[in-house]
Amino acid sequence: MTTNTAAVVALAQALGEALLRFANDYPKHESEDPPAQPQETEVPVGRGQRQQQILELPGLGAEDGMKTSDVAGEIGYEVPNTHSTLQALERNGLVELVPGATPQKWRLAPRYRNTAPVFMRVASRLKTGEWTTYGDISIAVRGDTKAARGVGRAAAKILNFPHPERVLMDGGRINPNWIDEEGRGPDYCMQLLSEQGVTFDDEGRANKSQRVAWDELRRRDELEPVE
Repeated sequence: MTTNTAAVVALAQALGEALLRFANDYPKHESEDPPAQPQETEVPVGRGQRQQQILELPGLGAEDGMKTSDVAGEIGYEVPNTHSTLQALERNGLVELVPGATPQKWRLAPRYRNTAPVFMRVASRLKTGEWTTYGDISIAVRGDTKAARGVGRAAAKILNFPHPERVLMDGGRINPNWIDEEGRGPDYCMQLLSEQGVTFDDEGRANKSQRVAWDELRRRDELEPVE
């Protein structure tokens, strides 16, 4: 190798090492876009008892929606007052009119539709002595865990959510913020589950053998008729 060739090789090596050090030391956070945050499924919350009663109707989660008279019948309210309440919910972006429906029909707004009512239906597939997680219900419904927090909010806020004590955190732990409508907390949740036959270890984790995972929840939901 000639002296000139050796010099060129040495220069190339030095330049390559310098570029590699620069790439490793460059503050990537200044040039890269922040990672996208997963979208969370929202649970509709109304103002007052009547609005919440309407929002919790499973029929409003369907694409074809419900007639005003049907909504009124479900909640035991007069039709004109029900219509006024639905209009208020529409102004707040919680429900919408089904396009082209005659007679007029209502359904939950797109960001809520097929979320809370479906979470409730899937949770109803659990039996006495069983438990599942927020993430399992999310996967059973939509194929990922992005709605896990939405499931938790639905279980916490919807009064007729079926057996919210049966839906736990990952690992079978009771949510430390769990509370029922009478203000009873996690100890009461454990009491309810224990009375149903669920056992816990010394660290407060529910028995793994009694967990119903997402695939079994989905199987049951597909087998049982939708009410």
